[in-house]
Amino acid sequence: MLFDEIDKFPYPDTMTMVKGEINGQAFFPGGKGTFGNGNIISDKDIMILGQDFDCEDNFEVSKKNGKEDIKKNPTWRNLLAILSEVNISPDNCFFTNAIMGVRRGDKGTGKSPAFRNPEFIHACQDFFLEQIELQKPKAIFVLGKFTAIFLADLSERLNCWKKIQNFETLDKNKYQVITNVVFGNDVKTNLVLLTHPSYRHANVWRRKYDGKSGPEAEINMIQAIL
Repeated sequence: MLFDEIDKFPYPDTMTMVKGEINGQAFFPGGKGTFGNGNIISDKDIMILGQDFDCEDNFEVSKKNGKEDIKKNPTWRNLLAILSEVNISPDNCFFTNAIMGVRRGDKGTGKSPAFRNPEFIHACQDFFLEQIELQKPKAIFVLGKFTAIFLADLSERLNCWKKIQNFETLDKNKYQVITNVVFGNDVKTNLVLLTHPSYRHANVWRRKYDGKSGPEAEINMIQAIL
């Protein structure tokens, strides 16, 4: 059902529609976004929300291989380790992205070039609301500050994420865990803002929460919303 919608977006020049589908494990919209063989998301308690899928070169490699490499890909490798530490099965998660499509070219890191196009971002925000309407997640793991900025306009309780500069300030102001967030479609859930798994080794040491720091702080953040 969600795949039926992604060809209707006003893709800017910096982004392109996903062409085809990765058969195995892959974040939506590159693949179905579920870890097992099923494609039903309404029975998943957790949404794992990234910024965008990647660049078109990497997408083509994953499509050719039939899956994203969950052993070598640092996002998958670190994310699955975190889920294991908090006793969450990946089968209970919907792995998706805030921004649809893939970046043109061969660079898939940093702030998405899609942010240069407000019309496209607005369309993706509307589609995010469709995703949570279908899933109704009990919790959303927000991966990285750019994903948080994307969400900031969608609920008054997320206004504090509009101008995130760094995680130190975020944690000092206790904006890393936000509960009872109600979106415009009346879906209510809890959110935790995590360092992006692909850079976790470099950034997680800056995190602080409830008297803890580093990896232990992020684990405690997750446990606070479950």
